[in-house]
Amino acid sequence: MFPDVVILAGGLGKRLHSVTGGTQKVLAKIGDQPFLEILIDYIASQGGKRFILCVGHGSDEVEAYFKNKYQDREIVFSREETPLGTGGAIKQGSQQVKTDQFLAMNGDCFCVIDYKHLIANHKKNKAKATLAVTSVPDARDYGTIDFGPGGEIEAFKEKIPVMREAYINTGTYCFDRDVFSLVETPSKFSIELDFFPRLVGQGFYTFVVENRFIDIGTPERYSWAQEHLKTLKG
Repeated sequence: MFPDVVILAGGLGKRLHSVTGGTQKVLAKIGDQPFLEILIDYIASQGGKRFILCVGHGSDEVEAYFKNKYQDREIVFSREETPLGTGGAIKQGSQQVKTDQFLAMNGDCFCVIDYKHLIANHKKNKAKATLAVTSVPDARDYGTIDFGPGGEIEAFKEKIPVMREAYINTGTYCFDRDVFSLVETPSKFSIELDFFPRLVGQGFYTFVVENRFIDIGTPERYSWAQEHLKTLKG
């Protein structure tokens, strides 16, 4: 059974306003389709059936678009009344998860991933959390991740000013449903900064992805996505 999927779809997307006109970032068009629709369709092509969209800023737009969009999959909304941060939003959304594991991801990122392989890897390791990572030749714009030969995460490191190849977070995760019981958290927190570093040593593993990931957080990256996602549609 394919696990439920929790997707962050409530970011402000201020850096994209010049090209979206203030439309919710995940609804930014790639060709004639919103970015989030392409992501959901891709996950569904591998077996995804139930999606929990964590909405906040622009929630009315997102809910209106996806509320009755599909007949072959279920869309559920987890609305934050006040901003909860990436961690708080996923934690709240996870309360609607019905499967033993769930996938979680950023709604403004896309990476070609074999989700079934990711889930199988998570179960094989008896992991509580698995983070999909990819290697980039220049990691100066990103925090980086160190892990051992068996894939268990050893450390998260802040951005460094020196150009070097390193593994970075793709924004795609597989969690056990009870993962948020492992670390005490406030209602508002960052999954990357406040949660992940505290999971080290508690069954936290990587899943290495060879493909480049796409995020549409800036006009330049959005323009790049316009070209490179065309080959994946359909």
